[in-house]
Amino acid sequence: MKKLVLSALIIGSTFAAAPAFAQSAAGSVDVTGTVAARCSAVTAIAGSITLGELAKADGTVDASFAGNTGGLSRNFTVKCNGSNPKISVEAKPLVNAAATNSPNGYTNTVHYTATLVATGAKGGTTPVADQSLSTGATTAQVGDRLAATANNITLTVGSGLTSDSTAILDAGTYAGKVEITIAPTA
Repeated sequence: MKKLVLSALIIGSTFAAAPAFAQSAAGSVDVTGTVAARCSAVTAIAGSITLGELAKADGTVDASFAGNTGGLSRNFTVKCNGSNPKISVEAKPLVNAAATNSPNGYTNTVHYTATLVATGAKGGTTPVADQSLSTGATTAQVGDRLAATANNITLTVGSGLTSDSTAILDAGTYAGKVEITIAPTA
C-alpha cells in the first residue's frame, strides 16, 4: 500500500508541474523570389534568303530583287518576359569577294535595307530598318511586350542599290548577312 500511495504521489506531482498549453503561438514567414529579364528564341534566328540574280539585263542592280527564290522575308518566334524589349538589326552589304579590283563604272558591292518588325502584345507593330550603306546597327524599343504568339518577329530585305546607281555589277557570287538582336531591356 505504501508503494501504491508513493506512486500516486509521484505521478500527481509530475502532472501538476507540467506547463499549461492553453496559449497559442503565431507568426509569419516571408517567401520571395526573382525572375531575371530575358529573351529567348523559340525558333532559331537563322536561315537564309536567296536573292538569285541581282542584276537587271543592263547589268545594274535590280532594286526589287525580283530573282529571289523563297521570298524576301523570314519569321522568328521570340519570347521576352520584359515589358519593353529592344530590337536591333544590322544589314551587312552583299560583296563579291572574288572581284577585288573593280574598274570605274563597275562594282562588287550591292547594298540593301533590312527591316525588322516586332509584333506587340497589344496588337501594334514596331519596325526598325537598317541600310547596309551605314555602319552599325539600328535599334528601337518595342514600346510594349512582345506578342506571345508564333512568328512575332519578321525580317524583310529589299531596296537593292549600289553606291553609283549606274554601276554594272561584277559577275560572281555575292554574300552578305543581317545581324539581329532582341534584348529584354534597353
